[in-house]
Amino acid sequence: MISVCMATYNGEKYIREQIDSILAQLGDKDELIVSDDGSADATLSIVRSFSDPRIKIISNTGKHGTNGNFENALKHAQGDYIFLSDQDDVWLPGKVKICLQALQTAHLVVHD
Repeated sequence: MISVCMATYNGEKYIREQIDSILAQLGDKDELIVSDDGSADATLSIVRSFSDPRIKIISNTGKHGTNGNFENALKHAQGDYIFLSDQDDVWLPGKVKICLQALQTAHLVVHD
């Protein structure tokens, strides 16, 4: 199982394209955990509009900042493999497959 942990805050501009690029690479049993740090824009409405059972939304109470927001998402991750995702970095096709292949011989994969 794969968990993708995404920290969001006022990310309405790119969030739809970003989520599309992630979900296209996940299987039925994988999850996308969206931890929102109190967005005042349409970020959460856009995320909810997907109506995809793989998406789990956690809304923070108070501001946690970037690190705390990612930590919050990680606390809810249940996957054997964990990917971190910013709210505005569209994933290229094949990213998950390539990273999973690299993880067969490494404990950590870092890429740009």
